[in-house]
Amino acid sequence: MVFEQLDVAALKSFIQPGKILMAVALVGAGIILNRISNVAVSRLADTHGLDRHASETSKTLTAYLVYSFTLVAVLGSLGVPLSALSTVVGLLGLGISFALKDVISNFISGILLMIYRPVEIGDQIQVSGEKGRVQDIKTRSTDIKTFDGRKVIIPNSDLYDSKVINMDAYDSRRFEVRVGVGYDDDVEKAREAAMDVLENADTVNDDPDPQVLVEELGGSSVNLRLRGWTSTGKASQLQGISEVTEKIKKRYDEEGIDIPYPIRTVQMDGEEESVNRE
Repeated sequence: MVFEQLDVAALKSFIQPGKILMAVALVGAGIILNRISNVAVSRLADTHGLDRHASETSKTLTAYLVYSFTLVAVLGSLGVPLSALSTVVGLLGLGISFALKDVISNFISGILLMIYRPVEIGDQIQVSGEKGRVQDIKTRSTDIKTFDGRKVIIPNSDLYDSKVINMDAYDSRRFEVRVGVGYDDDVEKAREAAMDVLENADTVNDDPDPQVLVEELGGSSVNLRLRGWTSTGKASQLQGISEVTEKIKKRYDEEGIDIPYPIRTVQMDGEEESVNRE
């Protein structure tokens, strides 16, 4: 067996002042080397404009490498047979990889997120049915603050493998407002009034151009769809929708354009009766 190589004589040979001093020196060298690598990683991160989380992840990886080599060197200096050590490490690594496969998957996904940056801290995203702003990207999970104030922790493997909607990827986003006008009203006049509202709204960008489309002939109204572009962000979209909705109502009231209630026609005993449905 593997452990037969580690006989009593070999164990006694470990307890030697020279070997112990060498092992202590190697541990100290490993600590110093890790600190040097941390400084080097920090400088590289500053040079290439990496964020704090990418820098911390890189430091963690280098620490794992440095301390792994340090452990091997220490055991070798104490006289542990490298063939036995490699076999034991291999078996332990295999067992750990099966036991911690989800942790390892999340860790690797976290590294890939740091490298490719599909999302960044501060972005508004939608993933796994949750919408919110990214608060923190860690090595194994990402923290999201939802728009209603909840904290959601998303495993990095889910964030990397699932469909993610990044609502801050571009400078502007489109919003829509739907409004209906009566069949007796001038549709072209209603379109021009709606376009004027969009062009003069404070929250609507000039580029891309706003649009007013005749969407459909509804049961009681001709329905228009107003499209405008505003700054990225949920608050900006809500403000744009609110401003345009309020101004279109006032403008149509001034122009005498009717926004009809939905009408339902009910036939009873051969008679037709129109009933307003609120």
